[in-house]
Amino acid sequence: MVWTVLGFVPWIIYWVLTGMGNTRAAILAGLGFSLALNVYRFARRKVKILDAVSLAFLAISAFVTFVLGSDLLASYGGVLSDLTLASVAWGSLLAGNPFTLDYAKEDWDQAFWDNPIFVETNQIITAVWGGVFTVQMLLEGMAMMADLQGAARLVLVAVGPRALLAVAVFFSAWFPRWYPQRAAARRGGEAAAAPLAAGSRERAVGAADGPAGLRLIASMPLGFDAGAAGDMQATIQFRLSGEGGGAGYLEIGSGNCAYHPGEVDRPTLTIESPAEVWTAISRGEMSGTEALLNGHYQASGDLSVLMRLGSLFGAPESA
Repeated sequence: MVWTVLGFVPWIIYWVLTGMGNTRAAILAGLGFSLALNVYRFARRKVKILDAVSLAFLAISAFVTFVLGSDLLASYGGVLSDLTLASVAWGSLLAGNPFTLDYAKEDWDQAFWDNPIFVETNQIITAVWGGVFTVQMLLEGMAMMADLQGAARLVLVAVGPRALLAVAVFFSAWFPRWYPQRAAARRGGEAAAAPLAAGSRERAVGAADGPAGLRLIASMPLGFDAGAAGDMQATIQFRLSGEGGGAGYLEIGSGNCAYHPGEVDRPTLTIESPAEVWTAISRGEMSGTEALLNGHYQASGDLSVLMRLGSLFGAPESA
């Protein structure tokens, strides 16, 4: 979410300054930030569609304004910027690569990038952004065609569009925490938990970049079954040793599950295990019950929560 918002910063700068009547300053400031962002992205070999389009729009705007001496952007900058962003959103959807997916991939293991629920979540978020930019463009166009002035123009070209942006930002932060869990529950957890399920052992174990250790724990909320959790309130602390290990915990409550790195005070359940042991259990390669009884990992606290992990995350019964 942070990187998505950062991708819109050049536009926010542009909109704020043009709203104050400083079109030239808006173009230069937005272009400077966009150029720095793209240089950073290029250096990390993670160029994003939105960042590249932002740079192109502002570079063309600078050429038209400063080289050609045109007032096109002063008159139609709002409509043109919304048209550009709407084209990015709808175009990326039609191309099968919603632009928010670029940012989501930075936070999820590659084993999940083709997951249907993962893709659907970003398709919906991108569609919402596309709708917001399309409505903004129409509002700006209406204000221009009707030659509105004063408060009416302010509502259509400033208050309304910025309120829509705030809604889109809130939706982008909230929706990924809500939709995947319910979609996974509706599908019996099978789609979201595919890399963890025994039936998908070939995909999970055979892929060299499949999630393991603490990264696997971090991916567990994607397969969370809210229906199985009911009104459960629990925090599950994981301490994994060895390669890929570390500390992190799952927070379950109000039908949601979230992963947090580090330690939590007074966890409901604490699991201490070598990373490779817990990975094998989660993938169905080892019986969780036998591993516990044989001392391959330790669990303390409310062990009834441990017994429910299989149903909560759609993993094999042995996990």
